[in-house]
Amino acid sequence: MPTAKINGINLYYEVEGEGEWAVFVHGGGGSHLGWWQQVYALRNRYKCLTYDARGLGQSEGVEDSPNGERDLLALMDHLKIDKAFLNGHSAGGSAVSKVSQAHPDRVHALVMTACVFGFQTATLNKWAGEMLDKFSKGFTIGAHSRGNTFAQRDPQMAYLGSLFRKLNESKRPQDAATYTNRFGDAYKIMRDTKPVDYSKFKVPTLFVVGEHDELQVPWLMRGTAEAVGGSKIVEIPDCGHGVPSEQPGIYNSVLMAFMDYHSPSHRMKNAG
Repeated sequence: MPTAKINGINLYYEVEGEGEWAVFVHGGGGSHLGWWQQVYALRNRYKCLTYDARGLGQSEGVEDSPNGERDLLALMDHLKIDKAFLNGHSAGGSAVSKVSQAHPDRVHALVMTACVFGFQTATLNKWAGEMLDKFSKGFTIGAHSRGNTFAQRDPQMAYLGSLFRKLNESKRPQDAATYTNRFGDAYKIMRDTKPVDYSKFKVPTLFVVGEHDELQVPWLMRGTAEAVGGSKIVEIPDCGHGVPSEQPGIYNSVLMAFMDYHSPSHRMKNAG
């Protein structure tokens, strides 16, 4: 079982494929398995790294998504990854965006999948305030983590996703409201922190949002993309928050086109 001693804990990871490095960071309550459809699609073009974030899956420690960039950077160093494509889904976006901001020289391009965490904009201030109000009225994260039509449209994949989420049952609060409340302070910080100017952000960035995402809502994603210099946004139809699993065909096509465009080796091949 591949593990690395990272910042005091054993972190589980998997590497598959050949080519330039592509690193995938899953969201809260997930595991490396959530990216299986992307690894399968990209493994003949990219060397894919997936791992279980601290406190989830087969990794040790206590879940700590807001500070996940330390583990991500240390794992890249451990595996001698000089530069990579970084892709974060949901809470995993915090790690990849913060590494991209602090170490742009380590990143070919950045993909923010159903996530804007780490980009402190005026739009984020507004959204975080609205989310805190929703939480006070009983809104929970877990109840809105997938689109309303996913189970009807693809019941087998929805069932598989529920099995993946059960891997963390012993590590997370079972009550949805308790879990949501754990992250209340983070939302207050996002609401109250002064916006940052990202108009000259150096890393090519793709924001991907599901048409019916009720967590990282489309207006939040669009407003953030407008504030991040050089970025683009793609909206995936008939899809909620679980973009990589709800619409893998469309998502993988969008992802591959973006990565190929910013891939040094693919550019050299086309130039030749």
